Amino acid sequence: MAWHGMAWHGMAWHGMAWHGMAWHGMAWHGMAWHGMAWHGMAWHGMAWHGMAWH
Repeated sequence: MAWHGMAWHGMAWHGMAWHGMAWHGMAWHGMAWHGMAWHGMAWHGMAWHGMAWH
């Protein structure tokens, strides 16, 4: 769980990097990919709940 927490901190830093890219006018395609990544994170969260059952 501690490692998972660090991963979330990493996502926060990654988010700041995406904001930086937006300032350079490269955001649109990146935002679409980033949105898919967030959907993946949601699935990852469900996987953690599934592990709790085991």
